[in-house]
Order: sequence, then C-alpha cells, then structure tokens
Amino acid sequence: MGRWEKPDKEMPPFRLSDIDGNVWNLKRLQGKTLLVAVWASWSAPCQILMPKVQALFDQLKPRQEIIVATFNVDEETATIRPYLEKHGFTFPVVPSRVFVGQLVGFLSVPRFWIIDANGKWQWEQVGFDVNDKEWETELLKRLEGAVAASA
Repeated sequence: MGRWEKPDKEMPPFRLSDIDGNVWNLKRLQGKTLLVAVWASWSAPCQILMPKVQALFDQLKPRQEIIVATFNVDEETATIRPYLEKHGFTFPVVPSRVFVGQLVGFLSVPRFWIIDANGKWQWEQVGFDVNDKEWETELLKRLEGAVAASA
C-alpha cells in the first residue's frame, strides 16, 4: 500500500477555509508547490502518519517555494482542534470532506497530493505503508521534481 500515481484529472479550483479562518485558494497559491496530506483523525494509518507530516511541515516551512497543508475529512470538524492540540500538531488544517469526496469519489485516507507551482496536480499517493522506510525519501524526491519542473 502507498502507491504513487499520476492523477487522471486536473486539480479543480478550490476556495476553502482552514480551522483558523485562513482562505486557501488554488489560484492564489500559484507560484508555490503545494504538498497536501489528506487525513482523518479516526484513521489508524493517519494517526501513525501525522507525526511524520508534522516533521515534514517543520522541515519545509523555511522554503518559500513550498507550502505544506493538510485536508481533513472528519465528519465532525469540532474534533479537529482538540486532536491537534493533544498531539502538538501545528500544520495548517483545512476541513474538506465534501471537496475531497467530490474530487476522488470516496474518502480513502491517507492520501498525499503534490500540486506544482502552475496549479497542475502532479502526483497522488493513496495509502501509507507503515513499514516503508523509503516513504519520506520518495515523497521528497517527487516534491523536489515538481518544484524543479515549475522553475
């Protein structure tokens, strides 16, 4: 599990608000490569993965050309902030159950999306293998490839 695929459709324009009220707009994000982790607090693989997402967020935060965000698909958005606080997570969280469901057709998590600086959806990883020691290396390689292709 945890295969990378080239999406067979375009990333549609979106305008979504995160849990802090900040608006995430694909058009306004152009010029930046976007790494999106799609997750749910109830998903066991996501629970294992979220500390790795926090580490990626911290590592990539100084990079002006990359933005890391998470799209949460929990049904009850009121559970998100307490979950983040309990685990000390500081990455941006965009409640996006409806958007993700319409885009992919079913809410299978975790997922990672890499969207280049031109707004093109370059990669999607569906699933996560907790035993994959090369996961972060592979993700960063694909992310850097998207950054380089957009330059």
